[in-house]
Amino acid sequence: MSGGHHVQWLPLGIAALLALLSFWLNQLVKPPNLVDNAGFAHDPDYIAEQFSAQAFDSDGNPRHLLTAERMVHYMDDDTTELQAPYFRLTNAGQAPMEVRSRRGLIIGQGEAVHFLGDVRAMRQAGGGQVALTLDSEHLRVVPDAGILSSDKPVVFRQGNSVIRAGGLYADDHALKLTGGVRGLYEKTR
Repeated sequence: MSGGHHVQWLPLGIAALLALLSFWLNQLVKPPNLVDNAGFAHDPDYIAEQFSAQAFDSDGNPRHLLTAERMVHYMDDDTTELQAPYFRLTNAGQAPMEVRSRRGLIIGQGEAVHFLGDVRAMRQAGGGQVALTLDSEHLRVVPDAGILSSDKPVVFRQGNSVIRAGGLYADDHALKLTGGVRGLYEKTR
């Protein structure tokens, strides 16, 4: 008789366990209640249309230029959102690198600019360099250090070469591709 009771309780025990598991998972995926301790709403404190900022090197030559159709700054988290940003980085003796995207984000004091959505970086041929383009959904640019990086898939095109990678890190001296690099590379003469 007691064996029959165990058979009846087993499905109930599994059902209770599933109910507890379901409740626990629901708690995990519920968005946390955000409390604004700073006392600021997420409202912009200033907006600029047709924004443009240029920086120069120590010799007075243009180093980088950042423009956007619209710039919105939020005081509560010190972020700046850019609409249709354009960035140009100039290094002496090299062709400029240009970056465009749908949106941009600057956090804090602006050491880095995050380009988001339909990102295209281009460098025209010049200064002994071959023209190249880079496409991704995210590109982080550190203007003063001349660093480009991404942890999202990227596609490089240089001449007839096409290289795909899971991410990249590039500066004035090196290019590192990560995450399943593959493609067709044609040697330039």
